Amino acid sequence: MSLFDNKSGQHVGDGSTAIQVTGDAVIGNTTTEVVTICELVIRAQMASLKEDAYKLVNQRATEFGNQIASKLSHDLDDKLKEKLSDPDIQYSINQAVIQVARKGFNEKSELLKELLISKIQSDEEDESLIIDHALEVTTKLTTNDIKFLSLIYYFRSTGKFKNDINTTTLAETNTTHSTLPDLTIERNHSYHKNWYSNYDVDYIKFLGDLTSLKKINTEILVLKDVTSIGNTYIISYEELLGKRIGLNKIDSDDSFYIQFPAIKNILDTFGIKDLATFNGIVLNPIGSLIAENFLKARGFL
Repeated sequence: MSLFDNKSGQHVGDGSTAIQVTGDAVIGNTTTEVVTICELVIRAQMASLKEDAYKLVNQRATEFGNQIASKLSHDLDDKLKEKLSDPDIQYSINQAVIQVARKGFNEKSELLKELLISKIQSDEEDESLIIDHALEVTTKLTTNDIKFLSLIYYFRSTGKFKNDINTTTLAETNTTHSTLPDLTIERNHSYHKNWYSNYDVDYIKFLGDLTSLKKINTEILVLKDVTSIGNTYIISYEELLGKRIGLNKIDSDDSFYIQFPAIKNILDTFGIKDLATFNGIVLNPIGSLIAENFLKARGFL
């Protein structure tokens, strides 16, 4: 267990959507039912493939079904059986299974799995509709796109927690908490400086190796319906991250990059020319949902 936990939160007010995912294994018939649905999809959609190719996609579908089932809570077993008979749920599984069967297991398949679990566990119609959109959009996104969305979500909608206390909020407000006597304001600022300044602390966990990142086309992200056009975040990155390390004002990009060299390297690799441009790339609810579930898939949240 890390000294600090990463959690999703809305403490900066950017409208993210939090969906909790449990990790208990499913027992009983639910596992069989999930796997059967996945295998039936392959039988219906890919039966015309040659023998070797069909065997491969069927193996992928079976494995994907087992992975989904293993992450669903056994406490919901009866409810899950009912949900698995819902055509809406089965259609969502169909979408994801086809992608995994075609492309194999990778970072995107991990994301699709998390979105499906969220869909199965959701009881809210509006939430379910957003997940539907996210599942559809994910198939059109590159892994590089998804990583970029996750970077924005990481800054805007996650924080560090210790003993269920949001230490990021403490850092932003220059305060301490009585249950964390050893976490002084200065020490908390220093921790945040380390997290944001060094690539190999947090960023590596969800972005992967820096050399794997590519230039991002921000206009395409709008067309793919994961970012909003013509908007900008009210709180700039200079202010947002500056407060977390104890600086009330960072007055230029150069000053910002001196404090956070890893961020400069990341933005340069993504082809983002300056902080004003970065601040104008705003996640919409679908983009936020995809980013959050990707961070969960990578084990970050």
